[in-house]
Amino acid sequence: MTFGEKLLKLRKEQGLSQEGLAERLSVSRQAVSRWENEGILPDCGNLLELSRLFGVSTDYLLHDDYQSDGDLPAVRHAQTRLAKEKERQGVLLLLAGLHAVFLLLAIGAWGARGNLFAVVLCCAASLGDILFVEAYLRSGHAPAQEVPGLRRRYYRLGVWFFSWLPVQWLCVRMLHFWPRPMNTLAVRAVTTGAWLLLCAGVWCLTREKK
Repeated sequence: MTFGEKLLKLRKEQGLSQEGLAERLSVSRQAVSRWENEGILPDCGNLLELSRLFGVSTDYLLHDDYQSDGDLPAVRHAQTRLAKEKERQGVLLLLAGLHAVFLLLAIGAWGARGNLFAVVLCCAASLGDILFVEAYLRSGHAPAQEVPGLRRRYYRLGVWFFSWLPVQWLCVRMLHFWPRPMNTLAVRAVTTGAWLLLCAGVWCLTREKK
């Protein structure tokens, strides 16, 4: 798409006539017509004004190969980097969630049948999960400047997911010493409150300092 075609497209998108655009730029309508139809480029001042008026970069206006600002090398690089960063964070979120799954399976296996082998197997799987993440973070797949933040988020989520059942067990045991009996709803409310406080404390201790 040539400069003239881009200018014509942008002008129509803004609902401007050639006269209207000319008035905004303090040029003649014939000058705008030559830019659009004859491929004549405006001077630097008018080019910058067009860039500000239509909210596009001058690189986009001047390069026929660019169909939008998204085609600019710097923009494409930034978009690719952000996409890969989100992908890495999603993978670590999934792996951190596996801690909760392994814990539930271990507790279920022990509570249902007292199956020590299943408990050991789940603990080994959880350990393997941690080793895999550490190997991934040390492999160079993630930029060095991102590694501390990714590691912090992974272990923070792991603690959050892992801590629910231990907090629940501890609260139930401690509430046995409460002088008055508590119904199930009250026990769950206390447990949830304690777990949220723990999560908030972990977040405060592991948040990135600016």
